[in-house]
Amino acid sequence: MKRLQTAGLLLLVALLAGCRDSETFQTSGTITGAENEILYLEETSLRSTRTIDSVRLTQEGKFRFTAKAPEYPELYRLRIGKKSVVLAVDSTEHISVETTLDNMAYSPCISGSDATLQIVELRQSLRSKPLAEHKEYARKVILSNPRSIAAYYALFQTKDNRLVFDPYDKADRPYYSAVATAFHAFMPEYERSKALYNLVTDIITTERTAKQEAAIREFIAQADNTFLDIILPDQNGTERRLSDYKGKVILLDFSTTDIDNYFAYIFELRELYNRYHQKGLEIYQVSADNSRLRWEQATTELPWTTVRSEHGVNAMCFRQYNVSALPTLFLINRQGEVVQRVQSFDKLPAAIEQCLR
Repeated sequence: MKRLQTAGLLLLVALLAGCRDSETFQTSGTITGAENEILYLEETSLRSTRTIDSVRLTQEGKFRFTAKAPEYPELYRLRIGKKSVVLAVDSTEHISVETTLDNMAYSPCISGSDATLQIVELRQSLRSKPLAEHKEYARKVILSNPRSIAAYYALFQTKDNRLVFDPYDKADRPYYSAVATAFHAFMPEYERSKALYNLVTDIITTERTAKQEAAIREFIAQADNTFLDIILPDQNGTERRLSDYKGKVILLDFSTTDIDNYFAYIFELRELYNRYHQKGLEIYQVSADNSRLRWEQATTELPWTTVRSEHGVNAMCFRQYNVSALPTLFLINRQGEVVQRVQSFDKLPAAIEQCLR
């Protein structure tokens, strides 16, 4: 019985040891020509670089580090002075590094981690190849596995203090998008995933807004700075022209009853209408509702002009005013000039008052 208990205890100890091992990663090897140099193991996370361990190398140059495995794929480095080997750690690898101090940065011999080997090759490529050739190689690394930390590393390589892949360059952005999408899909809570995804979406949003503003400026210039007329039927089937209100200050509103917080949005418009209508403000609301009945029920009590097209967002006026999102508001002054595309209600009263003077 005692033998069975002893065997069971040994098995439990072995299992616990295995669990501890599964929560760590190791890196070991030899760096020759670095006697008495201090070798650091550092974690290079998105926000900071943190020293995990260090050792003073002997003449043999052997080292071994054990550290807690990261929750998500992460970048580490073995560093002596300004020379370093970048390690890609995804859970519980045992990464072996064999090199000399002189070759440490660009020519280490790596085993145990394919992603680390790819990063070594990316660094060698950037150092030795013309930029165009390096980018071609890096693109293949990214597309071969966009969820890899090596693909992430490739995006943020720099040469002469400039990113090799520029997220603002339309030719480079698909590679950012590929990695951002993969990281977001498989590791949505990872801080690198969040930062990269936000970077890409912010750039796209900014460019889309700039494109809309440019289109607005273009049609204003082509129309001799005056608005383009809209002629659509109201709830009673009567055609109502935007141009009927020339000489007034106009809020031209493209919207639908399906938008989020519709009633709060209508409340904001009603507040503006009640405040400024007697001073010369008119609202001309163009609806993209698919349901005529729903639109009529929602707009019957509104005090301003509300019209609707059977073609919804495909109506000509939506294209003329480059409307790509609902709601979209334009402020038009008494001269019929489109003053601005309204970004928020916060500064709108001041703009209306300026037009009413």
